[in-house]
Amino acid sequence: MVATKKDLMTMNKKKTSSSLYSSPMILHGQITFLSRHGSTWFWGNIFAASLFILLRWTEQDNNLLLLLVWYGSIFAMNVTRWLYGQNFLPSQHYSPEELQAFGQRYLIYSTLISALWGVSGFILFSSEPITQAVHVLLLAGAIVAAIPVLALSSFALYVQIGAVLLPIILNLLLLGAYVQQTLALATVLLGVLLAMASRSITSLLNDLHKAQIQVQEQAHTDPVTQISNRRYFDSTFKTEWRRAARESKPLSLLMIDVDHFKRYNDRHGHQAGDQCLQIIAQCIKAVARRASDVVARHGGEEFVILLPDTTPEDAALLAERVRKSVEAQRVPHSDGAIPRIVTVSIGVSSCTPNAPYEPHNVPETMVIYPAMLLNAADRALYRAKRNGRNQIAKENCGEGIIQLTTPSTAATHAA
Repeated sequence: MVATKKDLMTMNKKKTSSSLYSSPMILHGQITFLSRHGSTWFWGNIFAASLFILLRWTEQDNNLLLLLVWYGSIFAMNVTRWLYGQNFLPSQHYSPEELQAFGQRYLIYSTLISALWGVSGFILFSSEPITQAVHVLLLAGAIVAAIPVLALSSFALYVQIGAVLLPIILNLLLLGAYVQQTLALATVLLGVLLAMASRSITSLLNDLHKAQIQVQEQAHTDPVTQISNRRYFDSTFKTEWRRAARESKPLSLLMIDVDHFKRYNDRHGHQAGDQCLQIIAQCIKAVARRASDVVARHGGEEFVILLPDTTPEDAALLAERVRKSVEAQRVPHSDGAIPRIVTVSIGVSSCTPNAPYEPHNVPETMVIYPAMLLNAADRALYRAKRNGRNQIAKENCGEGIIQLTTPSTAATHAA
């Protein structure tokens, strides 16, 4: 049975909400933003810290060694965070675990910088009201400089607001004077306003994330069958190929083609053809149920199933289940005077990619390329159709490649 439009919209909505905060693509974009603007946060912190040091330097009761130690700590921590951000390469592929680890470490560095600013409210507290007021403004500037971490965690920003402002608020209240109490109250209100502003920004970011995820899903979804499209398959194929190479695990591919689909369209109409494709897409999804399995419409009446960590034998068994599932639907296919049903032909191929370091240590003829898996599955599909359709055919990766003799071998034969 074909899923209704309402069911499909509900499924998409659930998928969007569940992936809102865990989408690797969104997290990758957030970290890219932070790393690209790392120099801005760096120079902003250094400028504010330098201004504070110059201000405290003019006072008579300052501790020069303590000032230099604090300034050196601020400088060193900002340099560390900036250099760490430069290690992130936006064009490189990162696993979700690597992205999470990178984001968490960046948050740690940012929290330590905020803690250093907060410490200044204790160890570098001035007795001059004007200096105290400027100190509060500089701390507010440090919080503004920390706002970009909202891209990673709103809770982390709230923690940093408290870490920056709480020490100086306590010091101002302990003095007991009217001016300091008024300044403490103003600082509390400033912290509340910054927290409210960050909350509004967080809400805006969440709405933007939702919209971005919806746009990405629409760009990666076939509008007719509501499964992934070729663009999504191509990008996922590259990712899974690299993963299989790193882990030395097999990667299998099924290419599925609807038999005589052009005749079906000509006889029953394009609307019936779309419904037929929807039925087949649901059959394929019902069989390929693992979270790692990728089901996509490759184009026209052709579908693909990418099966990570799947042996050739298991891939062939799954292909046969797909073929039988489509056949069991008994979708009428009136081809001339002979009544038929809709069937599919399937090409199966599998391979284990070379490890990243292997291409330098093995002969060129032994290197396995991604195109070999695609071509092998395509040739197997062609053979299944040529042999009568409604069947599966298998071909090992690279089996159909014509092996050329090397120059030394050719010379031996000539001799």
